[in-house]
Amino acid sequence: MKTVQQVKTPTAAGPVAAFLQCTNLGGMEKVAYSLFEQLQNRGVELRITSARTWGLGQSRILKVDPHAVAFVYRGKFGWQSFPQFQRHAVSLGRQCQHVWVIGNCTSNLLAARLSGKKTLFSHHYHHFEHKTSRAQWTAFYLAFGAGLDAITYPTEFTRNEALKIAPWLEPKTYVVRNGFEVNYTTEEKRLQNRCRARAALRMPQDCILIGNGGWLIQRKRFDVFLQVATKISKRLPNARFYICGGGPEESQLRSLARELGILDKVHFEGWVEDMTPYYQAWDALLFNSDFDALGNTPLEAASHGCVCVASVLYGGLSEFIQDGHTGFLLNQHDSEKLADALIRLALEPALALEMRQRAIKRLQQEFSNEAALAFYEDYFRNGSAGY
Repeated sequence: MKTVQQVKTPTAAGPVAAFLQCTNLGGMEKVAYSLFEQLQNRGVELRITSARTWGLGQSRILKVDPHAVAFVYRGKFGWQSFPQFQRHAVSLGRQCQHVWVIGNCTSNLLAARLSGKKTLFSHHYHHFEHKTSRAQWTAFYLAFGAGLDAITYPTEFTRNEALKIAPWLEPKTYVVRNGFEVNYTTEEKRLQNRCRARAALRMPQDCILIGNGGWLIQRKRFDVFLQVATKISKRLPNARFYICGGGPEESQLRSLARELGILDKVHFEGWVEDMTPYYQAWDALLFNSDFDALGNTPLEAASHGCVCVASVLYGGLSEFIQDGHTGFLLNQHDSEKLADALIRLALEPALALEMRQRAIKRLQQEFSNEAALAFYEDYFRNGSAGY
């Protein structure tokens, strides 16, 4: 695995054209926003566009690039709206020294190719979700792989997936782990933050609070979250549960909570731009997913001292959560075992503290914010990955 090394002697960085897949508040987008802000602070000029309509991350984008433009995405693969987007994106790319495509949007990648500039592609998605996935991703890499200067993946798991499909890409692929700023310092400070956050969010001070956040879509398995919540409620009546986010599954999830008899204990918070007070307020994070390259929510939560219990059928989360060491991680959605783990954390504060501290140490060692930033800054200042 090629990893980030020390930054070379800095040179002047020309403007970077950044093509975002979308501008919502998902993990991929929030990682991109953070990188944009930090790169800008280091003197890298970013000019941003998206082939899709503005999402809830618009304000963060416009702070970095007040002239950023998002387009309406019409037709399969955006073919109907592509001509207008293409003119803008190609013009933008030609004015800049580098093109950076974030997310596997066909319109963005095609526009990057037409700009004639070297392109860095940041891939954040898993590859083998469906029976046809291998064929689809083979076609994707055959279509765009040769025109890319470098490809980054957030986990070794995801890069290895890609190389099973397209081994010829190996020389230009890099694992650049998403970086997270560690906010947890001491247990005393965490408890102070918890008290303040619960007061600000009008949450009970004397209850066990468990939450999760993200897109309310089928593969994110918030139905498992509710099933686990039901089991915990029977054993810990003072437990309360919080879901931050929105999506097509929301009405079904509300109905399920009602059917399970826990609607009064489950709070649907909607989309939250800054999850910090929630991570501070919660005792634990319950994360469930069928497929995920790397769920950012568990790492974000851990950075604030919120221990994670997770079940992921297929994904790279094991590169952060070492089961029984930095949290609990199952490879199946076993609601009974998940409930047992959360109850154990609630009843054994010494265990929760140990896991909290080990998770922080792993974040600092393997998911350094500085290391992630170093790769991109070096690439944009020196013209190639060169590791």
